[in-house]
Amino acid sequence: MFATGIENSVPTINNGRTRVDQMDVCGHYERWREDFDLVDDMGIQFLRYGPPIYRTLLGPGKYDWEFADLSFAELKRRDITPIVDLCHFGVPDWLGNFQNPDFAPQFANYAAAFADRFPWVQLYTPVNEMFICAAFSAKYGWWNEQMKTDRGFVTALKNIVKANVLLP
Repeated sequence: MFATGIENSVPTINNGRTRVDQMDVCGHYERWREDFDLVDDMGIQFLRYGPPIYRTLLGPGKYDWEFADLSFAELKRRDITPIVDLCHFGVPDWLGNFQNPDFAPQFANYAAAFADRFPWVQLYTPVNEMFICAAFSAKYGWWNEQMKTDRGFVTALKNIVKANVLLP
């Protein structure tokens, strides 16, 4: 398997006031079909890709699947196998950050809802780079909760790992 990916990081900075959505920064929301054309042109059949969690998971049991429905239908039509990245370095605003113990069960519900909606998808990286996510958010203070403590780091890592363990 040789894969490429479309960066879908969505951490917050400035104490949660500014979201850095890499798919927005690179123009993917407007040019996703062209991006998929490029994947096709390169002959790559596997794509690490995922919906932006903060735009999709709107509240407990509340989802906006519009962009995912369009983009994943196109991946399926093109026979490009997605490796689905469900959480890439950020959470929806209503969940706050990775210190929130509600992240794990809410994420597990989101993952189950995604799997029910897209049963043909088989490959996942549920929470991308769990250690990096926890370290950058709660040990180095760069993203999300912007903490610089061992306790914050361990709490973030615990909640992120638990989110993966709770997956259906």
